[in-house]
Amino acid sequence: MNSPYEAPSADLQGGGILRPCKGCGAEIHITAATCPHCGASQRSSRYKSKLAAALFALFLGGFGIHRFYLGQWWGIFYLLLFWTMIPGFVALVEFIVFLARNQEGWDAEYNDGIPQGPNEKGSGAVIALLIVFGAFFFIAIIGILAAIAIPAYAEYTHRAKVAGAVAQTLPAKQAILEFFDEHQVLPKSNVMAGLDEPLLIDGNHEIKIVPNGFELIFSSSSADIDSKTIVFVPFNMADGSVTWDCTTGTLDNRYRLADCRQ
Repeated sequence: MNSPYEAPSADLQGGGILRPCKGCGAEIHITAATCPHCGASQRSSRYKSKLAAALFALFLGGFGIHRFYLGQWWGIFYLLLFWTMIPGFVALVEFIVFLARNQEGWDAEYNDGIPQGPNEKGSGAVIALLIVFGAFFFIAIIGILAAIAIPAYAEYTHRAKVAGAVAQTLPAKQAILEFFDEHQVLPKSNVMAGLDEPLLIDGNHEIKIVPNGFELIFSSSSADIDSKTIVFVPFNMADGSVTWDCTTGTLDNRYRLADCRQ
C-alpha cells in the first residue's frame, strides 16, 4: 500500500517524451537538439530560424532566397519570375506570415518539432543579416563599377569610330589638293573636286567640302557624336608640304584624335 505522503511518480517513458539519441542510442528528451551524453545533433538538417527566413523574404524574397534557406527547391520559380515583380509581392506577404507564426508551429513544420538549442540561438538571424548586407554591398559595388566602366567604354568606342572615320578622309584630302594644284584655289563643293555628293564613308559618316577645306560629319546612334563635325583646313608648310588643321568643328575634345584637339 502506498503512503499518502509518497510523491507521485511520473512515467517519463510514456507519451513519447523520450527517444533514443541518433548518435549513442541513449534516451533523451524528444525536443533535445543535441544529445547531452554524446553531443550528437538530433536534427535531420540545420535549424531554420524564423527571423532569418523573414529577413530573407523581406530583402531577397523576390529571388526566392527565403525558400532556398528553408530547403524548398521550388524557390527556383521565384528566381525565374523575379523580373515580373510578382515574387517580390508574394515574398512580402510571406514575410508577414513568417513573423506572425508561433514558434511551436514553426518548429513543427520546418525543424522536426525540435526547438532551438542553446548554441543555435540567434545564429540564423546573424547569418541572414550578414548575407543580406553582403548582397546589398555587392550590388552597390557593381553599381559603382558600372557607373565608372560604362561611360569609359562608351568614350572608348566613340574615339574608335572617330579614328576610323578620320582614317578614311585621305581620298578627299588628295582630291582637294589635286584640284588646288590645277586651279590654285580650293574647291567649293564636292562636285568641283570630283567627289560624290553626298560622299559617305563607312556607309553613314559624310564628307562635305566647305570654302576653306572640308568637314567630316559623324552619324551615330549616340547623341554624343551624332551630327557632330571636325573641320579639316589645309595649310602650306615652308618646305612645300601641306598639313591639315583639324582642331575646329563641334565634336567634343574627348572623342578627337590627339592632333585634332582644341
